[in-house]
Amino acid sequence: MINKKVILGAILVVFVCFLYLFLWLNGLSYRQQSALLPKAKLTVIAAEVIPTVDSRFLQLTPSPTAQPFIEVNGIAAGYYVKISGTEGVGLRIRREPGISSEVVFLGNESEVFTVIGGPIEKDGFLWWQLTAPYDNSRSGWASADFLAALTEENQP
Repeated sequence: MINKKVILGAILVVFVCFLYLFLWLNGLSYRQQSALLPKAKLTVIAAEVIPTVDSRFLQLTPSPTAQPFIEVNGIAAGYYVKISGTEGVGLRIRREPGISSEVVFLGNESEVFTVIGGPIEKDGFLWWQLTAPYDNSRSGWASADFLAALTEENQP
């Protein structure tokens, strides 16, 4: 009787031989295919002149200066304000300062906003640019007549 270990060993040797033959033939096939592919040619062209720094780029251009800190009736950029005096009707928040500017949304009575710009005087009113601290999409210009400064301890 033939030993089971001898049979398994012979099967393993045959399998390894077929695997080696398969991989070797695929390697030949790959080499033949790669030999048929066109080769890229690279030509290096030396620069005739090395570019230097253009002196026009070395000139300093002034940058806009920060607006001075202006506080009017306790309201200033960076402070919190709330809508007040609308008798519950709310305040029209506009895209630009001025009574003819497009209304973006209606601010509710006692709603709190952060002042991010202004003041600008237009159409007989003082305008402040506001944004809601919880939603940057609620942003626009409002008349100072309907804004109340929050107390100092509530300011940033």
